[in-house]
Amino acid sequence: MQDVVINIEIHYPASNAIREDNVDEALNYKKVTKAVIQHVEEGRFLLLEKLVSDVLDISSQHPWVQYARVTIDKPHALRFADSVSLSLEYRKS
Repeated sequence: MQDVVINIEIHYPASNAIREDNVDEALNYKKVTKAVIQHVEEGRFLLLEKLVSDVLDISSQHPWVQYARVTIDKPHALRFADSVSLSLEYRKS
């Protein structure tokens, strides 16, 4: 697989975590990161769209997540371009 750069933006109600300064009230980014890395390393993806969709699914699994956006860049995928990127969003309804 080509190298990719993954950016994940997650919105959740963090007021309790902020007020209490309590890790138990915060989203566990380490858990999300490990799940994404494992999925990317073990998977095979022909389409960037499929990879972005899968990472978005992983990123939005926690019930606290109200919004998530995933952007994945493939550096040097096209001649004369720095990268090709694709973004998808999830919004809790």
